[in-house]
Formats: sequence, structure tokens, C-alpha cells
Amino acid sequence: MKSAILTALALLGATAAYAQPSIELGPGGVQIHPGGPAGPREERTVRDEGPCRVTIIRRIDEYGRRTTRRIRECDEDDDE
Repeated sequence: MKSAILTALALLGATAAYAQPSIELGPGGVQIHPGGPAGPREERTVRDEGPCRVTIIRRIDEYGRRTTRRIRECDEDDDE
């Protein structure tokens, strides 16, 4: 009976320890994660600039490296 109780308490303690937030110091600054591994993040912004549309994709990978891609799409003129 005592071993079953101790095993249950050990499992609960291990689960609670894993759920604790983690703190990382890196090139992206200080990051606090609520628990579990942090994956890459991506943000998309679309802007209209006259006849063209600009899509900006900002991405932060799991190592804190930031990349930005700008994609410009313009409508072709068929009036000529």
C-alpha cells in the first residue's frame, strides 16, 4: 500500500515539475515559455500599395533567429 502511494506521489511530482515555465536567455532576448517546447512563430502582414500588394512574412525559429520576407505582387495591365 505504501509503495503504491509513493509511486503515485512520484508521478504527480514529475508531472508538476515538467509543467513549470522555462526561461531562456538568447539572441532574441529573455523568453518565458509557459511549459513544453516552443516552436517557430510566424506572422503575416498584407498591405495594399496602389496596384500592388505587399506580403511581409516575419518568422522566428526555435533558436531565436529572425527572418523577414517581402513578396510584392502587382496586377498586370492588359490595356496596352
